[in-house]
Amino acid sequence: MTYRVWFEWLLPADLMAMLDGLATVAGPATDTPATPFVGLPGAHAAIASGLRYDAAMMDLAPELLVISRTGIGYDNVDVAAATARGIAVCNTPDGPTTSTAEHTFALLLAVAKKLKRCDTDIRSLGGRRDYYRLHEGLELLGTTLGLVGLGRIGGSVARFARAFGMQVIAYDPFISDEAARALEVERVPTLEALLPRADVISLHLPLLPETRKVMNAARFALMKPGALFINAARGGLVDEAALIEALVAGRLGGAGLDVTDPEPPDASNPLLARDDVIVTPHIASATGVGKRRIQDRALSQVVEVLRGERPPHLINTEVWPRVLARRAALSSR
Repeated sequence: MTYRVWFEWLLPADLMAMLDGLATVAGPATDTPATPFVGLPGAHAAIASGLRYDAAMMDLAPELLVISRTGIGYDNVDVAAATARGIAVCNTPDGPTTSTAEHTFALLLAVAKKLKRCDTDIRSLGGRRDYYRLHEGLELLGTTLGLVGLGRIGGSVARFARAFGMQVIAYDPFISDEAARALEVERVPTLEALLPRADVISLHLPLLPETRKVMNAARFALMKPGALFINAARGGLVDEAALIEALVAGRLGGAGLDVTDPEPPDASNPLLARDDVIVTPHIASATGVGKRRIQDRALSQVVEVLRGERPPHLINTEVWPRVLARRAALSSR
C-alpha cells in the first residue's frame, strides 16, 4: 500500500526522496495557522515539530502509526494518548546535541562578557573614553560550571567548559560516577548541594511533571551571589517570576535563555528589557547541519515504521507489537 505522511512543513527535496515508492505527502499545503491539521485525516505518520500533539489531534487520523519528533524533547506529544491508540512516538536525541551545546556555550560567553550591555551602550553612547574602566566581565578560567543534567548535551557542554579551564560539577541522578569521571566532571548528590558552588548554572533536563519549575525562588536563593544562569533546555523548567526577582534583586549576575515559557515570550516580558539577559527564540539547534541531521533522523524513523522495522529511538517501547499489528491490518485491506 501507499502510506501518507503529514508534515508541519516540507523537508528538503533530497530528504523527501526517502518516501519514493512508499508514501505520499499529506499537508502542509492545505493547512493554515488557524487550522494546522486540515491535511492530517488519512495520514499514517506525522513529523512533529512545534505543534501540540494531543488526543484530539490523534483522533483526526485514526490510521496514524507513528509520530516522529524533530528534536530530543517530546513534551509537546501526549505519549500516553499515543500509546493508548497504538501509535509509536520517536525522537531524535542525537540530532540537536552539538548545535545546542555550542549555543549554550555561546550564551554563557555572551552573558559572562556582558556583550548585550556593551552592544547597547556603544550604539547609544558611542566610544565613551571611560568605558574600559567601568566594564567588568567574567573570566571563565578557574570558575565552576554547575550542570543540571549530564546527558548528551550536558556532556558536550562539559567538554567545552573543560577546554576553557572551568571546573565542572553536575547533578544528574541517572548518570553513573564512572560516566561523570570520564567527562572530568564531579558528580554532586543533590541539586541543593550544586547550586551554592557554581559560578554558572546551566540546565539540561527534559520537561516532565517532576521537573516543571525546578528552578524556583528557593533554588535561585541558593545560587552563589553574582552567578550566571543559562537555560537552553525548556522554558517550563524555570519559574520566570522567580528568575526576574533574582535578577532585579541583584542576586544573579545575568542570564542567557534560548527558551521561555510561553514561547514566544510576550513583548512586555521584563526579561526582554534587561541588559543583563540575552534571549534567543529557541533556535539553539537551528544550524544548517543540526537541522538537517534532525530532519533526516526524524523522517528515516517514519520510513522504518512504515516498513515494519522498529525505529532506534522509540519512546513508548511497549506499543511496538500493537503498531506492527495495526500496520499489518492496514496492509491487508
